[in-house]
Amino acid sequence: MSYNIVPQLPKAPLSRRAVAFSIDAGVVWLFSAIISNNWFTFILFFVIFWIAIRVVMAYKNQGQSLGHFALDMKVLDSRHKITPNILELSKREGILALAGSLAMLGMSNCTSGNAAVLLLIMPLFLDFTVALVDIERYQQAFHDRISHTIVVGTMRGYSLDIKLRWLLDEAKRYMR
Repeated sequence: MSYNIVPQLPKAPLSRRAVAFSIDAGVVWLFSAIISNNWFTFILFFVIFWIAIRVVMAYKNQGQSLGHFALDMKVLDSRHKITPNILELSKREGILALAGSLAMLGMSNCTSGNAAVLLLIMPLFLDFTVALVDIERYQQAFHDRISHTIVVGTMRGYSLDIKLRWLLDEAKRYMR
């Protein structure tokens, strides 16, 4: 009797996914903030740059955006375990682009007088809350479920988190 054994892909922890998202969002925010002069152009440029980095770059780079490459992760189609096509990546990242642009707009315009703009973070928070309460294997967020994608660890990347941990350990050792 032969069994068809399918290897389990390494699940990417939510903390690493959040940092990878933050790297991409920070880069896109920087370019969008430099070019834009009002909230509408900020959202427009944020979405354009987000699609460029998270769809086009990920499609051409085996499912890795800048943040995913830095932390050794990639996006896969959950059904076929291959790099998603442009349509699936566009659905996934369209949701994240809108939620991310609103969150960045809220954080960059927050002052003590208008802290209500922090409510713009809620769509992004709700998207990732789905992953926190997910009891399935890959902790899929809302955008992952809609586009049938998963985020897994990979051996291909820069290993930024490991290098930073090593530098921190070295700094602690020199402090003693």
